[in-house]
Amino acid sequence: MLSQSVYLSRVVAGANFSEKIAPGRVAPIAAHLLLTENCQAKCITCDYWKSTWANAISTDIAVETINRLAQVGVRYLRFTGGEPLLRRDLFQILEDAHSHKLKRIRLQTNGLLLKKRAENINASPITHVTISLDAMGEENDRLRGVSGYYGTAIEGASKLEGKCISIACTLTGPGAGHLVSLIDESKRRGWSFSYNLLNNSIFKFSNANLDCWPNDHELQEILQVLNRHLDRPKYELDYVRRHYQEGPSRRFDDGEPPCVLGYIYIYVTSNGDILTGCYSLSRLGNILEDDIREIVRSQAYRERCRSMMRRECDGCTCSISYSLDSQNTFGWLAHRIVT
Repeated sequence: MLSQSVYLSRVVAGANFSEKIAPGRVAPIAAHLLLTENCQAKCITCDYWKSTWANAISTDIAVETINRLAQVGVRYLRFTGGEPLLRRDLFQILEDAHSHKLKRIRLQTNGLLLKKRAENINASPITHVTISLDAMGEENDRLRGVSGYYGTAIEGASKLEGKCISIACTLTGPGAGHLVSLIDESKRRGWSFSYNLLNNSIFKFSNANLDCWPNDHELQEILQVLNRHLDRPKYELDYVRRHYQEGPSRRFDDGEPPCVLGYIYIYVTSNGDILTGCYSLSRLGNILEDDIREIVRSQAYRERCRSMMRRECDGCTCSISYSLDSQNTFGWLAHRIVT
């Protein structure tokens, strides 16, 4: 089996030079596990909360899935959703699973239940907590559809102990003027900061309110902040500019960087479907019916990862910075791929 560094180097080489160089066997090192896709926030940039989702993964199956993911080489696990803290058995799952085999366990949360669950989180093997905030104070509450959201999330996060905390911000027009303050707040608290792009090309965002798409002035403000306060590279700024200038109806064309997510991430959705690192593609199996190892090692899984690298899909901005890095900064991907 290839070492992680060699594996990632071959992924990057395959994306840059020839897919023949890409690993012959796909071995994802990170997993996104969606134990629930229900959410109590009502974000205007997202459609998730508009539906009620069935949770098909029981406590025992969740434990078995985490153990199986660890057995196939996954070392970085992210609980996302939906809102993962809505699963009352989350901490029982973590206690029963072989969590010690994972290097990093990240909880991606809206933060609304952090205060209530802080004691459980502090006692759990969770190492990282990422909170979704799009602006300061009342503007964040409007964007996220819950009065008091910002204060509740910040108060809850302040009760966490021994965890690496970060803010994840979706870049919007209304939030553009709040970016500097939000970044400063995260720095003041010793937290890290990351961002996502508005995207209506995949199902969970397809019918979302797009009035918050930035205008030219707001986009310029966003780009200045990314440059001056986050020191993002030029190729990333160019991509953000292009994405927002082309607007909500943007078509993803041949100018997209090769997508490397299939080789790195495995997604398990709340109904048990297994996806190759991207929401927008069809399932390749289901944990309620199939063995994860057999799915990942299948010819169909490898071919899907290679087709993603060739961008044979409708396109999206999911974790776009990783694909941009792999195209523009050879080898850097291995140092930041699971952040």
